[in-house]
Amino acid sequence: MTYIRRDLWKLAEEKKWHPTLLWYAKAIQVLQQRPITDCTSWRFLAGIHGFNKLSWEVDGYLKPGETLPSSEERGIYWDQCQHSTWFFLPWHRPYALSFEEIVRAAVVKLGGPSDWALPYWDYCDFKQRPQVLTLPPEFYDKTLPDGTPNPLALPVRLRYGVQQTGEIHLQTNKMDPSKALSDPEYTGEESAIPGFGGLTTGFNHDDGTFGQLENQPHNQVHLEVGGTNGKNGALQHVGLMYDPDKAALDPVFWLHHANIDRLWQVWLNRDPAHHNPREEEFIDGPPSDERDFVLPQVDGEPKIWKVGEVLSLEKLGYTYESLTEPGLKQAAAAKPALAAAARSFSVKPPVTELLGANNTSLKVIGDQVETPVRLDKAGTAKVAGNLKSRRLLAAAPSTSPAAHERVFVKLENVRGDVAGATLDVYINLPAGAKADQHPELRAGSVALFGLKQASQVDSTHGGRGVGAALEITDIVDQLHLNDPQDLDQLKVSIVPTQPLTAEDGITIGRISLYRKGER
Repeated sequence: MTYIRRDLWKLAEEKKWHPTLLWYAKAIQVLQQRPITDCTSWRFLAGIHGFNKLSWEVDGYLKPGETLPSSEERGIYWDQCQHSTWFFLPWHRPYALSFEEIVRAAVVKLGGPSDWALPYWDYCDFKQRPQVLTLPPEFYDKTLPDGTPNPLALPVRLRYGVQQTGEIHLQTNKMDPSKALSDPEYTGEESAIPGFGGLTTGFNHDDGTFGQLENQPHNQVHLEVGGTNGKNGALQHVGLMYDPDKAALDPVFWLHHANIDRLWQVWLNRDPAHHNPREEEFIDGPPSDERDFVLPQVDGEPKIWKVGEVLSLEKLGYTYESLTEPGLKQAAAAKPALAAAARSFSVKPPVTELLGANNTSLKVIGDQVETPVRLDKAGTAKVAGNLKSRRLLAAAPSTSPAAHERVFVKLENVRGDVAGATLDVYINLPAGAKADQHPELRAGSVALFGLKQASQVDSTHGGRGVGAALEITDIVDQLHLNDPQDLDQLKVSIVPTQPLTAEDGITIGRISLYRKGER
């Protein structure tokens, strides 16, 4: 049997309390009644993603003195989620699959359908269906139709949302996955290129550089659904989804990750040149001398997963109601010359080089900070020349493919004392201008999901923080068209989505610009 994961909002619009959602809620009730020491319980499964004893106690998910799984079992299963790594997608896939199978078993035992499958929340379809930026009414109703408490609904303190009201309203400019889905390469480069799926690493639970899909929309959804109480520093309290150590306690987590998993397959389907890494270290990952990816089965027995086992939806026995995104196919087809140029790299390998960087770390305080980045003249000359070739190619597609010049701005070693924040990045904002008046200069957003954990000095990598790179090729191209001198030095502005204080402790170790293109 092939299980079909269906679109959350299509279910909700078919019928209030569609059976798929109702059975999900009823199964969650069953899993929540199981003790935390049961590896098929709601809390044990959430602990696999991340666990923090104090925050679970504060939020009411752990009673003081309650018996936890043994330290040996926690060492095998818990605090395992993969972030800032090329394993981000192939770890979360079997995690959601194991959860789905455990929920399905509970559904069947309750008398539900044997073909139950986890729905996915397609918040990316907001241009066609604006309602997908929020959650269906079933996530706000206090009770199920039978009058029992509704586990899909959470109090405001556990799911604040952006406006701190408990109602979810995702922001459109944070949900568009088109940049990630148009990235020609799965694997990024440590220097600057994030890649669709992330950088080459071993088992990586905490810090590092986000891949494109992980940064947006994955991280953005986590921060916008969880939200905070609006306070700063030590007074800050965050919703479940905002913090990796408690995110999987929110039922929305699983519907969100079903969609991220779906977007992986969408990326593979969009272009024949898109493919998963073929290196043995990926397919046989994680490395044999590091932690295994271990997940519980329905019977409570452990199963060790290797990446190569999760690369085919067909072999795993499930698929999605839709594997396309409105508007994205047209966007991909609109630039066939650029796609051809990107593929020309396989004939003539490109070079990735540093164009410039600021000369000091940057404290992010208030509602906007900025820093100049002086650029290498030889490198910017290559950028300008290759961008000109690209424009000529677009005007005359019959010409031979030119190198597909790409330019990135990178935020390195971002650290902080708070759970997270979202930083919008702008290039060459005019002096005194308000950022929201210049969308053409917006490079994108960096969602600092897991910031606090990645900044702790006792973490695996000594608290090096997180990082992300945003492509700014089109912005640089337009700046060069307007004034070639603009490429001598660029100004990078960091605009937090909510003002930050010194107590938040957010710093950016370095802001750098890189190019990838013809030698």
